[in-house]
Amino acid sequence: MELSAAFTRSLLSGFDRAYADLLRVATRSTGSRDEAGDLVHDTWLRLAEHAQGAADEPPGQDAVSAAPRDATAYLAAMAQNLALDAHRRRQRQGRYLGAEAVREQLAPSHAPDVADTVMYRQALAALEAALAALPERCRAVFVAHRVQGERQSDIAARLGVSLNTVERDLMQANDCIEDALHRWRGNSLASVRRTGRRRSLGTLLGLAGMGLGASVGWQQWQWYRHSHVQWQASWSSPHGRQVRHALPDGSSLWLDALSSAELQYFATRRTVQLAQGAAFFAVARDEDRPFTVQAAGLRVTVLGTRFGVEITPRPDGGAAQVSVQVESGRVRVERDADGAGAAFAHELAAGQGLQWRSGQEAPQLLAQETAAPWRHGELVFADATLGEALQRLSRYTPFVLRSTPDVADLPLSGRVRIAQAQAWIRALPQALPVQVRPQADGGLLVAAIP
Repeated sequence: MELSAAFTRSLLSGFDRAYADLLRVATRSTGSRDEAGDLVHDTWLRLAEHAQGAADEPPGQDAVSAAPRDATAYLAAMAQNLALDAHRRRQRQGRYLGAEAVREQLAPSHAPDVADTVMYRQALAALEAALAALPERCRAVFVAHRVQGERQSDIAARLGVSLNTVERDLMQANDCIEDALHRWRGNSLASVRRTGRRRSLGTLLGLAGMGLGASVGWQQWQWYRHSHVQWQASWSSPHGRQVRHALPDGSSLWLDALSSAELQYFATRRTVQLAQGAAFFAVARDEDRPFTVQAAGLRVTVLGTRFGVEITPRPDGGAAQVSVQVESGRVRVERDADGAGAAFAHELAAGQGLQWRSGQEAPQLLAQETAAPWRHGELVFADATLGEALQRLSRYTPFVLRSTPDVADLPLSGRVRIAQAQAWIRALPQALPVQVRPQADGGLLVAAIP
């Protein structure tokens, strides 16, 4: 059965009265008051989206156009169905993540063993010290021939020396490196020389990762681990909807409406680029891979914590404001390396926050009661402007919100329930010298009082 726009609007009009009952029903279904608040909020958003989408459509033959006899019961049934859907999604996600964990455990590791890593580093240190002690031409000949694979005749022509000179330089370098490697292994040089230098040198160079080639290989391996993307994703959320995503390391990302982020995981770091909107992160601790979020010129670095980051663009197109709120743990906030202006760095603990706009010398430190309150269906405005507040609310409302330039910069602070956005906007004339005008397209315009 298809719901008509009139039926949906009647449900929305009774939503405020039924809110407390819906919250109790959803709490019994989920066992969590926070999750119950999210479900009730999602119920309102779906109704608002349907009312907007069906506003200009003629009702079908099976459309329900009369007002519901019991709006609370109908809304409670919707909330219970959403709770059941969320439970099924968690089950599917749990099965998927469990299977991925098993595959990861069974997959062979391509990382070198810790003992081998230490051994190679010690051998390479001995090789580098031996090479540094060689004469400059001798060292250049060895690197060109043994590392870069250049032929001896080509080396002789390039350096302007005879082929015999190149061979003598190679023999000298081989002897010095062989002696260094035997000293590293603790062997007797006299007994080794009786077994033949050429064969023992080849064995030792193979053990040490082919001499200097291993040093180059080790550097390439480290570069590969730092730059090779192991996992990546690009996510965005639609108008009026918040979405959650589980990350492969056990962390989670919660995107607010009209937000987008790009994620990349490397062997040595985890990075997120928040392009727009707001996000809340619950980060699994991994000391070998710090978690970094970049947003509009700020860089937030953590090991394991729960925090929110939000980008608030100016209605006039000016520099966006970035805010960080910490729920638990600690985060380090600093100006991005690409940003212009004076550098700064601040460490925030639980209950602390920060606001910064590009062009400011220093950020504003704040106390935060709740990190990312939009998760709980609320928006908190502190030292904001009316234009910024309307732009923020427009991520959820099924109608367009606008303000005239002469009132856009009016200061505004307060707390707004997203589900009651329309009522809050219509009450603005009681707190500010403005009037709210309905528009032909169904939107609202906030203008100065003539």
